[in-house]
Amino acid sequence: MFKFFAKLLFFSFLLIPCSFCGAETFRVRKVCSVSLPGDSAEEQNAVLGINDSLAVFMPQDMTYLEGFELKIKIPQIVADWRDSVAFSVYDGIRPKPNASTIDYSGTRIFVTPLPAKLNWIVHVPLKNKNSIKDNGYIAKIEAVPDVSSGYTFIRFQPAMKGVPDETYDAKFNVAVKPVLMNKGTLKLEVFSPDGQNASYEVFIDDAPVALLNGKVLLDSGKHNLNVQSEEFRNEMRTVYIEQAKTSEIQINLKSLAPTLIVTAPENSDVFIDDEKVDSFGTEFVVSEGEHIVKCQLGGYEIVRSLSIEKGKSYSVNLAVDLEISEE
Repeated sequence: MFKFFAKLLFFSFLLIPCSFCGAETFRVRKVCSVSLPGDSAEEQNAVLGINDSLAVFMPQDMTYLEGFELKIKIPQIVADWRDSVAFSVYDGIRPKPNASTIDYSGTRIFVTPLPAKLNWIVHVPLKNKNSIKDNGYIAKIEAVPDVSSGYTFIRFQPAMKGVPDETYDAKFNVAVKPVLMNKGTLKLEVFSPDGQNASYEVFIDDAPVALLNGKVLLDSGKHNLNVQSEEFRNEMRTVYIEQAKTSEIQINLKSLAPTLIVTAPENSDVFIDDEKVDSFGTEFVVSEGEHIVKCQLGGYEIVRSLSIEKGKSYSVNLAVDLEISEE
């Protein structure tokens, strides 16, 4: 009967809307602090007891941070006394949490009893639009802390009287790690041949995108990049985006003037419209239209016609092959 009454008191307290609670002043036994990285899922660990609190400090760059995960190992005695310990999340904590301060004020935005299990995983979202899901293994809190101050505050506190004294000595092992969105950043730098600013459009996976300071946020994985310009040749690349990482791509735009490269043995002669090619393996500009290519090697001569179009590159390759057959 007593346990039922104690639980009833707890749930009556739990059902009071936090918007009516306002700021409260409270004292904790101690505060543990962890700092979240913004670009990796590195795990931080803390050991807390009842009446202890955890201050989770945010990274300076929160671009990829959707929230954070708390993996809590609940002592057996706390799990046995169901609803004996409350888990709370606070906003507006003052003063700034530190190990030497035990008196605080703040507004509780979420509270729930610890479940009757030995391991509990909870996700705390940090953005209203997020991909964090609630399922049978992970609990998602239905509140988004205000982290404009650079931190959020978690508190463990007694929720009922009459529990064994050992409960107050119980320790919670808490592992904290970031929940990162499955996105990364593409940083694109485009250079024109003359070093001047070029006018171009960027398409990713055939869709136009707007760059902010040369950057765009993309889903992790492979993407097709296309840089189009009326003044220069279109450039296409395949880019791979890693989660919470920045991939840098540099593109040098090329002139629309068509080019030709000739490769041939050193003792051969190659002519373009009767003008001898002086060097092999070097790209050079050629005019648009029809051209005659003549290759001479020893006593052999090969003549071909070549139609040159604007914005394209061409290659002429004279290869000497030796074929041996046996019957």
